[in-house]
Amino acid sequence: MKRFSPHVVIRLASLSLAAAAMAGCDRSSRTEGPPELPDEPAPVFRSIETPTAYVGDAACASCHSAEATAYEQHAMSRSFHRWTPADRIEAALDTPLVHRATGFHYAVVESGGGLYQVEFITGAGGKRIHELRRRMDYVMGSGVVARTYFTEENGRLFQLPLTWYRQHGWDFSPGYELNNARFERVMPDRCIACHSSYPEPLPFLEGKYAELRPGIGCERCHGPGALHVAERRATIAGDSSFDNTIVNPARLPLARRLDVCEQCHVHTPVTVLREGKDAFSYLPSQPLREQWAFFKVAGSIDIVSHADRLRQSACFLATRSTPRPLECATCHNPHHTPADSAARNQPCLGCHTAAVLAERFEQSPARVDHAPDADCVRCHMPRVKERGVPHGTFTDHWIRVLPRAAPAATVRQSTGERIEAYFERDEKGPDAAVYAGMGQIVYAARATDREALANGAAALHRALGTDTTRGDASFLLGVAYQQLGRNAEAIRALEQSVRADSTRPDRLRALAQSYERAGRPAGVIDSLYRRALALQPALAWIRADYADFLQAQGRREAAEQEYRRAIAEQPSLPVAHFNLATLLAEQGRLRDASSAFQEAVHLDPSLAEALSPLYEIRTRDGVVARAASLGSPITSLPVRARGPRAVRVSITGATESPGLVFINVPPRGRVQIFEPDGTLVRALSTGDHLSLTWNLLDGAGAPIAGGLYRAVVEGRDASGRMLPPQSLYFGIVRQRIE
Repeated sequence: MKRFSPHVVIRLASLSLAAAAMAGCDRSSRTEGPPELPDEPAPVFRSIETPTAYVGDAACASCHSAEATAYEQHAMSRSFHRWTPADRIEAALDTPLVHRATGFHYAVVESGGGLYQVEFITGAGGKRIHELRRRMDYVMGSGVVARTYFTEENGRLFQLPLTWYRQHGWDFSPGYELNNARFERVMPDRCIACHSSYPEPLPFLEGKYAELRPGIGCERCHGPGALHVAERRATIAGDSSFDNTIVNPARLPLARRLDVCEQCHVHTPVTVLREGKDAFSYLPSQPLREQWAFFKVAGSIDIVSHADRLRQSACFLATRSTPRPLECATCHNPHHTPADSAARNQPCLGCHTAAVLAERFEQSPARVDHAPDADCVRCHMPRVKERGVPHGTFTDHWIRVLPRAAPAATVRQSTGERIEAYFERDEKGPDAAVYAGMGQIVYAARATDREALANGAAALHRALGTDTTRGDASFLLGVAYQQLGRNAEAIRALEQSVRADSTRPDRLRALAQSYERAGRPAGVIDSLYRRALALQPALAWIRADYADFLQAQGRREAAEQEYRRAIAEQPSLPVAHFNLATLLAEQGRLRDASSAFQEAVHLDPSLAEALSPLYEIRTRDGVVARAASLGSPITSLPVRARGPRAVRVSITGATESPGLVFINVPPRGRVQIFEPDGTLVRALSTGDHLSLTWNLLDGAGAPIAGGLYRAVVEGRDASGRMLPPQSLYFGIVRQRIE
């Protein structure tokens, strides 16, 4: 299955976000977790009931200096900040790391007092034939386990490929070794929401903010503080009455106290925002289940999901109904300095006293391990390796006796589903089927599982029925149908999502693309793109899509203007540079085209493949009349050699039956032609031959537009086993002739 395009995944990150770790300790069967806590009513806080502004930590520290000073020593206060030489803990990386799948090398170098991550490819004699560098502008992570870095481009943050791990040094950031996103992974709102206290987001933009605050601050747990500050400054000093101007988590019932922590300390492979919510809309004292639908991969636990692990512990289960239950803040009080090993043992010794332990283990070899000065945490909450985080070990918050197996649990029959709900409302609630379907689609998109995607789409379609109010669900369903190539169904779902809320640029853009595939009137499509960009002009990737549409319509001047505006907003869009170059080449502006091609290859050297050579097609009255090779528009290309059996492409039939020939294709396979964003242009069966000729027409029978394309070739070997798919880029310049 073709992966969702990067920009679709960005939008999915608004609906959902997978944690870095996809799985933890395996379990052979699905088990009942601890029952949900009683839903006791929480006090009413006026700062939550009425929209209230955030004031920042400095306003809090002016009165609560002791608490602020203690909190500064916690790792959470250092969870996100600008990189500066003063807080540098990492060394440069002189011996580069090699990403084997792509051949890219990565190093870390010093320059002008800063650190840069450098990507390069070496050619003959070790000479660099490609180099791209990005400055390390922001740090995410306190450094207790690791520090990950972000570079800033015109205010937009992109993750960098290398992370510094305290126990190892430099290595690839989580997920990069499997799927190298290079410098193109935009910071999702969900990440910054848990590493920075309420940045000021820009509408409909991921990774770009009007204001960023360093670290997790006071208002992450206490909620917005403007009302509290205003009334306290106007109140007589010494007023100790109940203060309902700001959330005090200590006054919340246990379930809501845990929610405050779990807003960032529950990690599941799939999380789905509730309808109408966004990454920043949760406020302390609110039920977290009203903000998110969490889904685990069936039969798995995420080690770094600390709150989930704690809930499975016998110590939590035994004390949850007592006045002083064992909870997160028992050991992690943010208003006290971080506890040392002796202090961490004190909550344990409150129940498991020295006298009780001595009597229990009097005749046991384990007696020495249970002396009064023993470290309870080291044995009963061991540090464990998390498979999804390279070189990362975490304290396992499932408190238990090792190596004893999991605590007794009620085993229920597996349903065969790939994911299972975290909250009870997503198993039994009135909208459980809707969120389960959404979760299945998100899971399938991330796992690139076509069967799971089809099943998820079918489940969500059934669950929605005649419900016309769920715009997010309809949008996700429409995107799933697009990926499945079921465009008519995609249009129905996307039209419904736009009817539910026509002020969402991503919905307007998706509908425009489905209308393009269906051959709807150009004026309608043009209007959708313009409405999307009027809502947020900085959406460079949608603007580049709009330019592609204009180019396909032959509106060259307007297309060039939109390409250049997209590039001015986000200069690192390689496909926008490439497609602009094909547009310039159509007009005979070869010098300008060569410069644009050069920049596209500089940003993404894999695009060099599409220029060796570049192809030109000439069309007349909706028919491809001629096809030819233009050679390479730039002199030096970082093209990696393809093996003799690799799929290749060439031109055929310059004037009679012109087309592209795919050579070395597997028999009884298929060739799929995609636009770079994942839009399927044409799917062809390879038959019994080792070559396949494509007539350069799309699925609707029209000649393809100029620009960048990617072919994905799939098939089976002689024994019937699936071969690894092969992918290659090619570029088209289209000339219309009278």
